[in-house]
Amino acid sequence: MSSTSQPRALSADRTISEPNVGFTQRLRAYLGAAFFNLGLNGFPSHCLRIGFLRLAGMKIGRKVGLLRGTRVMRPDQIQIGNNCIIGFDCFLGGEAGITIGNNVNISSFCVLLGGDHNLDQATFHNQLKPIVIEDYAWIATRATIAGGVRIGKGAVVGTGAVVTRDVPPFAVVVGVPAKKIRERNPEACTYELNYRPFLF
Repeated sequence: MSSTSQPRALSADRTISEPNVGFTQRLRAYLGAAFFNLGLNGFPSHCLRIGFLRLAGMKIGRKVGLLRGTRVMRPDQIQIGNNCIIGFDCFLGGEAGITIGNNVNISSFCVLLGGDHNLDQATFHNQLKPIVIEDYAWIATRATIAGGVRIGKGAVVGTGAVVTRDVPPFAVVVGVPAKKIRERNPEACTYELNYRPFLF
């Protein structure tokens, strides 16, 4: 993925239908996720883990650190930019699509949930809502990002926060539900992440 690619646009109501993909692509994604989550996600090699997810359809940029234990759903609907870090034991629920920009740090034990259920209908059917995380955002440990949310450029989501609404660029949010407490210095967002510890 090039460094100039734009985050995926969200629809007005932020609910999308099941991605319209062919049987072969869907099968590759499901089998890829199954084998990855059954143990390959613990193999001590960033290159092997990332290479396998690319074969399963995930778009992953350069110099990405994907630490052990992360679980993935629908890798073919997930796009990760350059110089990103995905920490230990994260969950990437990509059923609705997840777009992650460049130099994004998603700390360990974070959850990105692109789908939920319609609790007011007897069918309890799935509602798919894409997630967009823009460049230089930092999602701190154990945060949860709900479907349909856009995390703005340089925004920070505090430890354990639950985000159910958009976070403006350079905002720092904490709590359940997450609320803004301050602004981040935009001039700080010029770094280039490169964290791929050996055997992790």
